Parts: sequence; C-alpha cells; structure tokens
Amino acid sequence: MTSTHIWLIRHGETSWNADRRLQGWQDIPLNDVGEQQARNLANYLASDRFDVEFDHVVSSDLQRAAQTAAISCAHTGLDVVLDKGLRERGFGVLEGRSWDSFGGRVPDQPGDSADLAPEGGESIQQFQQRVLAAVERLADTYPGKKLAVFAHGGVIDMVWRRLLGVELNAPRTQTILNTSINHFTVTPLQPGYEWTVQQWGQASHIAENALDDIS
Repeated sequence: MTSTHIWLIRHGETSWNADRRLQGWQDIPLNDVGEQQARNLANYLASDRFDVEFDHVVSSDLQRAAQTAAISCAHTGLDVVLDKGLRERGFGVLEGRSWDSFGGRVPDQPGDSADLAPEGGESIQQFQQRVLAAVERLADTYPGKKLAVFAHGGVIDMVWRRLLGVELNAPRTQTILNTSINHFTVTPLQPGYEWTVQQWGQASHIAENALDDIS
C-alpha cells in the first residue's frame, strides 16, 4: 500500500504559552514571538536545507496553528486546509488556568484514569482517539502525498505515543518545542494502518534562527 508522509509541526508561541496557561480549545492568536518563529520556519522550509516539496498543507482550525501554517508555507502557494480533528485537547472548565496549578503536568495524567474528562472537556483517551482518527483520514484522503500538518503539543504527544507504543498514563519524556518538526508515515493496510516514525523533534532550524537573532 502507498504511504502518506506527514511532517507534523507545532504552532508558534502565543501569549498564553508565554504565561504558562492551559489553552485547549481557546482560540488564542500567535504573539510577536510566535509570528517571528513562523517566519523563521518559513525561511527554513523554503531553503536548500529542507528538500521536501509539500503536496498539501493541513492545519488545526485554531488560529495559532492556522496562522503558523499560513506564514510558514506561503512560499508553497498551497491553500491551508483546516481540520477540526487536529485541535488541541479540550480541557473544558480548566482552560485558562496556570500550568503551575497542576504541578506542571497535564491534568489527570500520569497516574489517573485515561477516561477521566474535565467538565466540558475531553478525556485523554477521547482526545487520542480523535487525533489518530484525524491522521488516518489524512492518509486515506491523500494517499502517497507529502503533507505539512500544523497542530498542537498535545496532538504531537498523542501521535508520538501511537508511534512508539507509549501508554497514555505514562509521563511524557520529550520536549515539544514551538515550530519543531516531526516526520512520520501512515500506511493503510487491510485491516488497519501502519504508523512509522521517520525523524522526530527536528529543531535545528530553531537553534540556528536563535543564533541569527543574537547576531
């Protein structure tokens, strides 16, 4: 079967990221730092150092992801397709609270039940099911294509757990930086799908741009 290649990219910084507030489905725009991160990412994606020509650009419908997609992929001339299935986890009544009020960890994880949902929000289990279904739909919709997909830290975490077989109640062991790039493939099988990691946590372009900003 034909594999779909996905480059999954986290959005740029928002004011709530900087303030360490839980965003969830709150539609927070990029701040000035986030817009610059998206421009830096655009420079990298358009350079000779990145030798991939995307066929399609897909984004979460939340504006912090969609703005990052529009800025960083403007050079491709491709329209940004919005997909609600790629949204961050819905945290309901917890949205807007400081991460520090949860001890710096994702609410109800690790150690608690994976089907525990905040009022008005999603459980971690519901969230992963939604994200994986959205990604597998992309593989069905765009077989054999190369996709730039813009989403959120939680979405990337759910994909990482699927790729490596990490349990939902296990602690996250990787840092997900704003505008970091994660490359994997999804191959439809009969039945099911094969998920294969290619390159994870690519952030060399972030460090390079940080050095450029200092000089």
